[in-house]
Amino acid sequence: MSAEDKSENKPVESGKAPVSIHTNHRQRLNKKVEEFGLDSLEEHEQLEWLLFAVIPRGDTNATAHRLLKRFVTIAGVLSADPAELQEIEGVGSVAARFLSQLPALLGIVERSMKDRPPSFKNYEDAEKYIQSFFYGRLTESAYIFCLNSSYRLLSVKRLNDGGTGEIAIIPSRVARIALRENASAVVIAHNHPCGRVNPSINDIRMTRTLNEVFEALGIELFDSVIVSNDSICSLKRNGYMEKERGHR
Repeated sequence: MSAEDKSENKPVESGKAPVSIHTNHRQRLNKKVEEFGLDSLEEHEQLEWLLFAVIPRGDTNATAHRLLKRFVTIAGVLSADPAELQEIEGVGSVAARFLSQLPALLGIVERSMKDRPPSFKNYEDAEKYIQSFFYGRLTESAYIFCLNSSYRLLSVKRLNDGGTGEIAIIPSRVARIALRENASAVVIAHNHPCGRVNPSINDIRMTRTLNEVFEALGIELFDSVIVSNDSICSLKRNGYMEKERGHR
C-alpha cells in the first residue's frame, strides 16, 4: 500500500469534532466591521451582519444567501413585504419586521443629520428630503409639509395611511392643519407603492381641488408630489396644477 493510500485510510482522531468554516464566524465578521467598516464586507456578509441583531443564534450566513437568491439585492430584501420575507427559511416575524423597517430608520437618520431642513425653493434638496419620509413604505401614505413665507419648513404632518391603492385626502382637514401651523405655503406628498409616479386622474383632480381651497385661504400650494422608491413626480413642474380650460 502506498503512503498516499495509507494517508487516505488514516482514522480520524477520536474526541475531535470536525471544524466548521463558520466556527467563530460572527466574531470574525464583527471584528472586520469594527476595523474596516461595513463597506469592507461582501453584500451577503452585510446582510448577514444585519441579521445578527435579530437572530442571536443560528446560521445567518445561509439565511442571507437565501434572501439574496429570492430578492437579488439588499435593496430588494429591505423593500420586500414582511410576509414575503417570512417565506424564507430562517426568517421569523421579528427579523422580517426589523428588515422591512430599516429603510424608514435610514430616512429618519438622514433627516436628523441635517442642521436644518432644506429650503423648498431648492427642488433637488427638497425632493430628497420628501423622499426620506417614504423609504420602505409598502402602503400608500400622504404628508403635508407646512412652509413659512421663505419656503422654510415649519412642520410635517402625516395625513393618511392606506393600502396599496389610492387614499383619500380630505381638503378640509388639510386646510385646518395649514391654518393651525400658520403656514404661508404647503407641499402635499403621497407615494405610489407600485413604483410608478405617473399621476392618476384622481391625483390631478384632488391637486386642483386643494389648489382652489388654499387660494381661498391665501395659502400657496407650492407643489403636490408623488413619490416612489427611486423617483418623484412634481405635479406643478409637469403642469398638472393648472386649471383646465373652461374651468371656473
